[in-house]
Amino acid sequence: MAYFFSHFTSGEIGVSTLGVWLLDAVLLLVLGICGYTDATKEKIYNKVVFPAMLAGLLLHLIFGGPVALGWSAVGLVVGFAIQFLAFALNLAKAGDVKLLMAVGALKGWSFCVCGFLYGAVAFSIIAIPTLWRKGELREVGDIVKGYVQVAMTTQGAPNAPAPVTKKKYVPWGVGLCVGFFIALVLEITLGEAFWF
Repeated sequence: MAYFFSHFTSGEIGVSTLGVWLLDAVLLLVLGICGYTDATKEKIYNKVVFPAMLAGLLLHLIFGGPVALGWSAVGLVVGFAIQFLAFALNLAKAGDVKLLMAVGALKGWSFCVCGFLYGAVAFSIIAIPTLWRKGELREVGDIVKGYVQVAMTTQGAPNAPAPVTKKKYVPWGVGLCVGFFIALVLEITLGEAFWF
C-alpha cells in the first residue's frame, strides 16, 4: 500500500503517455459537464461520474497494467474518504462525493487531494458572490454567528439543541471543478499537481 502513496501521477505508476492524455481528456470532459450542471441545475449526475470512475479504472488497467489499476482504485477510495464526513454531516451532496471518487480514479490520490484543496479556495471565492447575488449573504452570516454563540454558551450543556437553519445551496461542485482544473494545469506544466 505504501508503494501507491509514493507515486504522485499516473505516468509515475507506469501509465503510457497516450493513457495519460486519454485520462486528461476524460477528466476535462467530466469537469466541464459537472461544473455546468452543478452551476445551472444544482446537480452532478450519476450518468457522468459513474462512467468516469469506470473509465479511470479501465484506462489505468489498459495503459498501465494491474499495478496502475490498484493505484487508480486507491485514488477512488481517497476521493470517497475526503468528502464522506462532510456528506455524513449533511454539508455536501452525494454528487460531490462521487465527483471526487471519479477524479481519484482518473488521476490518483495526490491529484484528488491537491485539487480538493484548490477547490476549497475556489469555492470560497465563488460562494460569497453567489450568496450575495441571491440576497442570502447576511442570513448565512447570521447563521454562522448563531452557531458560534451556541457553541460558546453550551460547552457545559452537550444536549442543547442546535440552531435551526434553512439550507442554502452554494455550488461546491463548481469550486471542485475549478480546483481540479487548476491541479491539471499544474500537473501538465510542472509534472505534478502541486508546486511545493
